[in-house]
Amino acid sequence: MVHATPVLVSDQSLESDHLESERVKLLNSIYKLSEDASQPEKQEEIKSLRSDYNQIISRQVMVNRGPWTDPLSILPLEIWVHIIEEILDNRWGSSYRVIANMVLVGQKWKEAIVNTPQFWTVITIDPNFQESDLLERVAASLHLSKDHPLTLLLDFPIDRASYDACQTLISPHSSRIRRIHFRNPSKPIKGSKHLDPSVYQVLSDFLPLPNLQEIQFGNFCLASEEQWDIVELMPQLKFVEGDGMPLSVLRRISLVHLESLKTYGSVDKLFTVIANLPQIKELEMAESSYTNWAVDDSCEVPAGDSVTPEQPLSLETMTWHRYNGSRLKDLIHWSPCLKSMTLLVSWKFLVSVLEEMANLPFLSYLAVYVQRKASEDKFSPAAVTQSPSLRELHFEVGYFGSDNDSKERRELNKNLFNFVDAWLPTFARLEKAFICLGNEWPLPLALLPNLRRVKVLSLTLSTLNILGEFPKLPFDALEDLKLHIPASCYVDFLSFLQCPNLLLLTVQTSTSPYSEKVSIHLDPKQFPRLSGLHWNTKQLAWTISSHRMLKLIVFGRGGSQAASNFCTHLILRPLDFPSLEQVEFYEFPEWDLITLMLERRNFLLEPSISRIRTVVLPTTLGFILKTPLTSLLGGQFSNRLSNHDLSIAGIAEVYFDKSLSGCHWCCLSMQACSSYTYPAYYAPSMQAHWSNHQAEPITVTPDPPLADSTLNWLEQRQERYIQWKQNADAATTWTRGSVCESHQLSSLFVFSSFSTANPSTYRSVAVETLKPVFD
Repeated sequence: MVHATPVLVSDQSLESDHLESERVKLLNSIYKLSEDASQPEKQEEIKSLRSDYNQIISRQVMVNRGPWTDPLSILPLEIWVHIIEEILDNRWGSSYRVIANMVLVGQKWKEAIVNTPQFWTVITIDPNFQESDLLERVAASLHLSKDHPLTLLLDFPIDRASYDACQTLISPHSSRIRRIHFRNPSKPIKGSKHLDPSVYQVLSDFLPLPNLQEIQFGNFCLASEEQWDIVELMPQLKFVEGDGMPLSVLRRISLVHLESLKTYGSVDKLFTVIANLPQIKELEMAESSYTNWAVDDSCEVPAGDSVTPEQPLSLETMTWHRYNGSRLKDLIHWSPCLKSMTLLVSWKFLVSVLEEMANLPFLSYLAVYVQRKASEDKFSPAAVTQSPSLRELHFEVGYFGSDNDSKERRELNKNLFNFVDAWLPTFARLEKAFICLGNEWPLPLALLPNLRRVKVLSLTLSTLNILGEFPKLPFDALEDLKLHIPASCYVDFLSFLQCPNLLLLTVQTSTSPYSEKVSIHLDPKQFPRLSGLHWNTKQLAWTISSHRMLKLIVFGRGGSQAASNFCTHLILRPLDFPSLEQVEFYEFPEWDLITLMLERRNFLLEPSISRIRTVVLPTTLGFILKTPLTSLLGGQFSNRLSNHDLSIAGIAEVYFDKSLSGCHWCCLSMQACSSYTYPAYYAPSMQAHWSNHQAEPITVTPDPPLADSTLNWLEQRQERYIQWKQNADAATTWTRGSVCESHQLSSLFVFSSFSTANPSTYRSVAVETLKPVFD
């Protein structure tokens, strides 16, 4: 007997099915008419069908998503507040402007924002603040924050007039101040200003600070040791970060609540004040001889160097830069609660320190950076203790010394191999490993099986010893692999890997950009679950084959050529990479190829092929580009410029026309600006990355069939590269400014039916359109 459960189909589901059926019919009609669209009446009919198709897509979005709902109406207020806090950017004091704009959304939002004190607790005093409402904004923040703790962001040097006015308003609320951050200004200071007060004066003006918990001095500090006595008037201080705090201050002042200290100073002197830091949990220090800081001689070490803590320390995180004395080993011994440790040390000292790791049962993060001369690193590997709790390891080796073939260097290489070979197997529960061996340190593949249990592996190597035939390397648990190795090693290295569960692969090379390119193939059978690929090199050529699970591909610095080839491949074969949803470009792409790729991929009849929904670009765009891209990502047809105007050939007509103004970034992103051109000796000559591109011949058969005009356009790519290079080579007496003041260099995320706004002048890239603007 077969039992069946009736399935109730909602009206929404029925309407969704009907709309999908109508969409497919319309798309079929558009394709049939497009096969012979030379007649004007057919072009008008296609235009009408596209308009109907766009309406169907808009209706589908409404049915599947439902009407827009105010998140404030459906989310608990506490969750909505956290979301808004993520949006706010306090880095350069822009949070007030953002939150003030949100008040304009509606009366409900206005009431919620005004009555949420934590939105108003960050106050920034910037030397460039010249707005007439500066005092009103500070006063509004002080009032609307009610009794909540305050954070002061002070950009130095401070304009005296702005500071005095704000200080008068803030001082009565000094008991609410929890954090003070001194920072470099967000942008160059314009005009002459009274560049005071000093850091000491600022802290003095806001006294008393009975509840201050955090000070970040940045690149600034108090001028003398006597001025540091002001810290004694901050009894609740928990966090201090700054280069200039002498340890002798801590010997005179008892900061019983201090939990985090980041400064310079000797570990020997630290032991003389450790009793005054009973709550210390985070410590980051450097020997004064390692930096440009002045030596702290005011805190003497008792004779015999016998100062030790009376009880174990509560230290959990420790970072120490360049120390080779015995007392750091003692500090580790007296810190059994350590969870994270970062060390920059010599080989010899590293071996002795690792002996103490057996006494650190909670250590989960270890970063070791070894950068010493060969003459200082003559050591014999010792037995390494077990580190069963370690989850993440960063191991970097640099080298400054003799030639690679010297006896001394060969001995060091042998010791390195023996040391690492004995050390890595002790990490039974290691999940993340980051190995960086620079300056010609070789890494034999024989070491890698020791890391077969990790989930994240990063290898940055200048050389790699394959050592002939080598068995397959099984990394069954590996999910994230980052490779930064010589291009010549990729083919052999990838052939050894077995990563059935790999999700993310990052490809980068450590060879000269002028070295010969190497072609590699990422076998889908070798990486069956690969869902993300980061391509950050120009020394490798990717022999593209489809990966069914790939959802994200990122073309980083150096990936421009690979990006163009990938877009071309997807134009020819849009059914490949059926799960792909997001493509990111961190160098300027070819706009014609992106547009053609989206037009082919996002208007397919096969419902199993995912639409590309998000594109990330290196900069903001002009509306002439952003508007059609946004529509195409949303699955709608859009009016756009011709292939020529979008291509580098069309951009070259503007870019290399000396009579047209515009900076480098605005020209390439099709925006308008009034930046002037300059003689070549003022800036580098104009050699965009397209000058060195080489178009690969088309060897695959388009599937579905491709219009002859589009196929011919793709076959002419190399001619456009040559044309760009000729223009660049001819422009030797003048150049364009790199970027204008109004251009935004942050990444632009363009989503389906939405993109970040950019108030750029709407204009075409065509010369005949631009000339009237600039005449």
